Amino acid sequence: MQRTIEVIFEDSVLKPIIPIEGLQEHERVLVILCPRTNKDELRKLAGTLTHEEAESMRKLIDEEFE
Repeated sequence: MQRTIEVIFEDSVLKPIIPIEGLQEHERVLVILCPRTNKDELRKLAGTLTHEEAESMRKLIDEEFE
C-alpha cells in the first residue's frame, strides 16, 4: 500500500491530519518528506494573467497540489 498523506510536525512528532486506516499499531513504514506548497501564494499570480491563463493555472495548481 503506497499513498500520500498530509501530516503536521508538533512536539518533535509527525502527526497525520486525518486518521490512517490500514496500519497496525507500532507498524513501521518508510516516510519521504516534502514541504507542502502554499496554494494561496500561487493563486495571487492569477490576477496578473488573462482569465484563460488564470483558469489554466488554477487547474494545474489544484491537480498538482491537491
